Amino acid sequence: MLGSSDVPDRGSSPQTPTINQSTASVASASMPQANVPRAVHGWRFKDLLKLSSGSNTGGTKLEQPPPIIVTEESSSTGSSPRSNSSASSNTRANSVSSCRCCGTILTYPSKSHKFRCSICNTTNILVHVPPAVPVEEDTIHLISSSHIRKLIDKGLRSAQKNGESGSKSLHEIFSPLSTYLQTAFGSSEAVNASFKINRSSSRPHYHSSNINIEEIRESFDMLLKLPTKRPLYSALKGASNALKRISTFKDEDNPQNIRWVLILLEIPFLSRCLLDNKEDLKTNSHTFTENPEIKALSYDILKRSIGILANSETKRSSNIMASWFSKLSKEDFITKVDLLNLYITFHLKNYFYIANNPQLIRRKSTTVVPVTEREHTHERHPTDREYQENSTIKDEISEFNDTTAHGPLNVPLRLQQASPFPVNSKSKKSAPEAKIKIHQYGQDWHIKTAAKVLAIFVKANSIRDTPFLISSFYNSLVDYVNIKLDFDSWQGSRKSHHTTTSGGANHSNSNEPELQSIIDYIHGSINPSNLNENASYYFCHFPFLISLGGKISILEYEARRQMERKAEEAFINSLDKRIAIDIYFKVRVRREFIVQDSLQCIKLNSNNLKKSLKVQFVNEPGIDVGGLKKEWFLLLTKEMFNPNTRMLYNVEDSNLLWFNIKPIENFEMYYLFGAVLGLAIYNSTILELQFPTALYKLLLGIPIDILDYSQLFPSSYSNLIKLKDLSEEDLDALDITFEVSYKDVFETSYTEELISGGSKIQVNKDNLNLFIEKYSDFFMKTSISKQIESFINGFSNVVGGNGLSLFSVEELQLLLCGSNEGSIDVEVLRSVTKYVGWNGKECGGTGNGPESSVVTWFWDMFNDMNIKQRKKLLLFVTGSDRIPATGIQNLNFKISLLNHGKDSNRLPVAHTCFNELALYNYSTKEKFIDKLNKAIYESAGFGIK
Repeated sequence: MLGSSDVPDRGSSPQTPTINQSTASVASASMPQANVPRAVHGWRFKDLLKLSSGSNTGGTKLEQPPPIIVTEESSSTGSSPRSNSSASSNTRANSVSSCRCCGTILTYPSKSHKFRCSICNTTNILVHVPPAVPVEEDTIHLISSSHIRKLIDKGLRSAQKNGESGSKSLHEIFSPLSTYLQTAFGSSEAVNASFKINRSSSRPHYHSSNINIEEIRESFDMLLKLPTKRPLYSALKGASNALKRISTFKDEDNPQNIRWVLILLEIPFLSRCLLDNKEDLKTNSHTFTENPEIKALSYDILKRSIGILANSETKRSSNIMASWFSKLSKEDFITKVDLLNLYITFHLKNYFYIANNPQLIRRKSTTVVPVTEREHTHERHPTDREYQENSTIKDEISEFNDTTAHGPLNVPLRLQQASPFPVNSKSKKSAPEAKIKIHQYGQDWHIKTAAKVLAIFVKANSIRDTPFLISSFYNSLVDYVNIKLDFDSWQGSRKSHHTTTSGGANHSNSNEPELQSIIDYIHGSINPSNLNENASYYFCHFPFLISLGGKISILEYEARRQMERKAEEAFINSLDKRIAIDIYFKVRVRREFIVQDSLQCIKLNSNNLKKSLKVQFVNEPGIDVGGLKKEWFLLLTKEMFNPNTRMLYNVEDSNLLWFNIKPIENFEMYYLFGAVLGLAIYNSTILELQFPTALYKLLLGIPIDILDYSQLFPSSYSNLIKLKDLSEEDLDALDITFEVSYKDVFETSYTEELISGGSKIQVNKDNLNLFIEKYSDFFMKTSISKQIESFINGFSNVVGGNGLSLFSVEELQLLLCGSNEGSIDVEVLRSVTKYVGWNGKECGGTGNGPESSVVTWFWDMFNDMNIKQRKKLLLFVTGSDRIPATGIQNLNFKISLLNHGKDSNRLPVAHTCFNELALYNYSTKEKFIDKLNKAIYESAGFGIK
C-alpha cells in the first residue's frame, strides 16, 4: 500500500498547513507522474527504492504516480500542498520507508527528520533531535500504583476540605493528578521505565517481559473508582498522544524498546470499546468505560498498539515476545487472544453489515459525525473519526429495518456482542447472506496488523507447557468471508511472486500444455494473478483464523475443481483420440485380494488419481454413491496395517504405529499407503489411523524433532534425558558409543553406527546432546528414509494443491481420522437427524422426530448403549465409527421408513452412501432390537456374514 507522507508534525506549530483528504491518501491518477522503472504488478518495494529526484532513467511510467509531498520548506513559506508541482518535487531526493503503525509504504524528503503518515496520522521520527531546552530525566515521576494512590489520597482530602465551601469543582481538585497522568502516559520513555517487576533489569530476557501486570490493573482500577472521569481521560489521552509519535530510529531487534506498548495493551477495559453500549450497560453499573470519549480513546490506543507491535516485528524480537507471551497464565493468554480476535471481528462485522445492507454506503456518504468543542480548532484526520463512524453502523441498520436482530455473535469465548447478521425479512423467502469480499478487507491495515500480532501468539502457543487447541484462534466471522475467492487470489499472488522472483518475464502460455490451454479457453479463464492483486494480504496468509470447516470447504473446492478438470481432460482426449475415456478413477477389487488389486489399480492409473473415485467389489451388486468407497478405505487400511504385512509395527510404549526399519514387503506398499491417504482426503473419507503426529508432519513438510520421538517412544526418551543428569564418571561407566541396536520382525539383531566411526567414539558430557539427536533421528528418519520417501511420493501424486498447506498438524489429523471423542452425544445427533418417508401425523410436534414407536425405540436403544456399541452402530450406518472433524452436529444422519410403514421380518438396511438407516415399522420393541442387533453385528457388505 503506497501513501503520501506529511512531513511536518501536526503538533509542531499551529501554523502548520494540513493536507486535505484528497492529498493525504493513496496517490490518484491525476497527480504528476515520475519517470521510474515500471513494476510488473503495480508498486513493489524494490522499485520504490529506485526513486530518484531529477533523474531520468528512461524507463516507463509507474501505473500509480508518486504522491504529492509537503516538505518542510513549503510549509514554512505557507505554500499549499497542491502547489508542490512535479518540477519542485523532482529537485529533491526522496526516501522510501514504511509507517511503523499501519505499514503503509511512504515517500518523503531524504533530509527530513520525521514524516507523518497520511493513512493513520502517525508521526514517524527518523532521527533523535535533542530538545532546545534540556529536560532532566527525573522530571517525570515513574508511573506506579503507589504514586497514583498518593495523588488520589491528596485529591480526596482536598475534596473533603472543599465540601463545605464548594469553591472548587472536582476537575480542579483532581487537576494535579490529571496533569501528571497525561504527562507521564504521554512519554513513551516514562511508560517504558514504569511497572517493572525487577526495577534494576534493563536487558531483554526470554523468560520474562518484566511487566507487573497486576500493578497496571490496580492503577486503572483506582482511576475507575474516582468521582470524576477526568484523570482517567487524561491518562488515556496521554497514551494516545504518545502512540501517535513513534521513534523509528531505535533498535527494532530489542523488544525492550516497545515494552511500553505492551504495557498499554494491559489496560483492563480496552475490550469495552469493541462491545455494544446497550448490552454492556445491563451488566456494568460503572459508566466511565461506556463514555463515548473514553471508548474512542481506548479504541485509538488499541489499534495503534496493535499496529506498532505488528510493524516493529523482526525475527529476534518476535521470538522474544513469543517467549514472553508463552509464560502468561492460561487466563491472561486466552484473554489477549480474545481481544485480538474481537478487534478483527469488530472490523469484519462492519464489512458484513455493508455487504448485506448496501444502502449503508450511500447513507454513510451523507452522515455527519458530531465534533466536540475541543476538536473545532483543527481539521480532524479521517482516522480520528473511524471509531465513531463504525459505531454508528448498527444504528443505521435499525433505521432501514423494522426489527433488530439480537443474539450472541460467535466471537471468542466470553466476549459476545449483538449479532451483525442481516435482519430476517418479513417475507418467507429471504435472500442468501452476502459474503464479505476481498475488495472490502484487502487493504484494511487494522485486520492485517491484528492478524500479524495474533501470529506471534500462535508461535507462543506452540512453546507453552500446555498449549491451547488451534481452534482457540479461530475467528468465526471469517466463515462469512468469501474464502474461496480469497484462496484463489492468494494462490494467484503466490504464482505471480514465484514468476517474478524466478526471473520469469514470459507471461505467455507458450510453455503451457495444449490441453490445458483448451480447457482454459472453454472456461474463459483469466490469469489468477489478476484476481484482487491490489490486496495487501489474504486470510490464507493467516490460516489460524480460518475454522476447520472453512479449510475443509477450501480443500473440497480445490479437489472438486481438479476432479472436474481431469474429467474435462478425459472428455477432450476422447474426442481427439476417438476412444471412450472414463471420467472417473475406477477401482475394481476382490475382497480376498484387496491390497494387491488396489495397488495394481493405483499403479496403472497414476495420472487419473485426481478424478472422482468409484469402487466396485467383484461379483457383488451395488453402485458406488459413497458407501462402497468408505468400505474400500476401511478394509484396505485394516489389511495394510495388519502385523502380518510387516509394513508397520506397533510401538508398545505408545500403542502407535510406525514404519518398520526392515520391512519384508517392497517399497510399493508405502507408495500405496501414501496414495490411499491422499485419496481419502480428496474424497472426504475418514480413516481409522493410529499414528503419531510425526506422520502428519511428514505430509505437511514440517521437520520432525525430539518431541515427536518422545510421543512415539516415551520410555526411551525418558531414559535418554536421564543421561544428562549423570556425572561424567557415571556416564563413562556405562560405556556408551555412537551405535544403535535393534531387531527386525524375525527377531534378528542388527547394530549400526550413528555417525562415521561411531563404534569407536564414546559418549561423554561434551557430545551427549549430539548422541541423543542422532539416536532419535535414526528411528524417526535416518533408518526409514526410503520408506518415508516412497510414502510421500504416493501422497504427493494425489494431493498436489496449496489447500493442504493451510492445515496445522492437529487439523490434518482431524481431517484424516475424524474426531475420536470418548463419547457420542446422542441428544446432539438426535437434534440434527432428518427423517424420510414418515407421514404427517408421525412427524408432528415433538421436535425430536416423528411420533413413532420405532423411532422412540431406536433412540432409547442408542442411549442405553456403551461407547463401543455406539461406535458399532455408527459404523453400520455411516461406514465409519469416527464422527466428522467439525463435530457430530455436522453429521448428515437420516432415518427413513420402509414398506410404507408396515411390519416386516426383514432386517433394517443401512445406506452408508447417505448415512441413512432404513427401518421397518416393527410390531414390538423386542423384535426391533433383535433385528437391529443382527444387522449391526452379523452383516458385511451387501449381505449376512
